[in-house]
Amino acid sequence: MQSLPPPTPPAAVNVAPAPASPYQPAAGFQQSAMSYSFHRWLMLGVILILASVVFVEVVGMFGEPSVVDYDMESEGVFDKIAEDTEAHTDLNRVIGSFGSIFQALGLGLIGYALLRESHDDKHEHSALRVTAIIVGALVLVNIASRSITIF
Repeated sequence: MQSLPPPTPPAAVNVAPAPASPYQPAAGFQQSAMSYSFHRWLMLGVILILASVVFVEVVGMFGEPSVVDYDMESEGVFDKIAEDTEAHTDLNRVIGSFGSIFQALGLGLIGYALLRESHDDKHEHSALRVTAIIVGALVLVNIASRSITIF
């Protein structure tokens, strides 16, 4: 009896890789440190909001210059008090502006994370996805409406 010939490996099929979509991340990007993560964006937003609160509160902690801190018998003390009060007001304005910028950035990151998470193809209930879209839109509209006045 004749033995069967050894099995031949199947012919290699040249399958061309699918062209990379401009809307999808590059291969291996999801494992990189720069990849999107809902929790990372959410925590960055919360940290920026908390940093803005700390900035504003630290300046307010010391308060305006007080008259009891100055020697009222020295010459030019009223000019010095006025100068220090103006410097404190300027510092409050600058720190308040930085606080507003940090809050807007933090809320923007949170809104972006909510909107992006709601559009991912995960197995979440559609009500959860709609809620994330609504909350993300409300957060972003809140940022945009801060500078709109009717008067």
